[in-house]
Amino acid sequence: MSKGDWDLSRPYRVFVDESEVRGYSITAVYLRPSDAHRIGKTLRNHLRSGQRSIHFTKERDEVRRAVIDDVVAMPIKVEVYRSSAKPRIARPRCLRALAEALRDGACQQLVLDRNDSVMQSDRRVLHEAFGSGWDGTYDHLHDHEEPLLWLADAVSWCWNKGGQWRAALSNVRLDVIDLGS
Repeated sequence: MSKGDWDLSRPYRVFVDESEVRGYSITAVYLRPSDAHRIGKTLRNHLRSGQRSIHFTKERDEVRRAVIDDVVAMPIKVEVYRSSAKPRIARPRCLRALAEALRDGACQQLVLDRNDSVMQSDRRVLHEAFGSGWDGTYDHLHDHEEPLLWLADAVSWCWNKGGQWRAALSNVRLDVIDLGS
């Protein structure tokens, strides 16, 4: 799949990770339901014995490079929503913008990395932004429950790290949506 090929009228799922590096951002990774099993299996192949999940801040560079080599070959689309506001303001702003972007598309499921301290606020924002006409579902899951969250974590870490790590994502369709302060 080339960078430009992504049809939002076909069903897709979205997996989200957050970062508080240089402001606040959420990274949303779009993928097709038909690709979910294969992508999850590819990511699980990078686990060490006894490891339950991949978290890029804790991984060695060799693991990061191997995962990113796989990621750039995956048929995904990425959006980074960012704001320079404080996280308590920026998170709902970024989440609302993402939900509004998903509302009229063919998104079947939105999965957020579980953070109990913001779940109630997230649900309120999502309920308001999606309204009653949205047919998809949204969930808050721990990263060990959903390997596809590792994909959002990996892309988020590389993009926020910058330099060679951001450059490694050059073949990924990645759009940045700057929501200001």
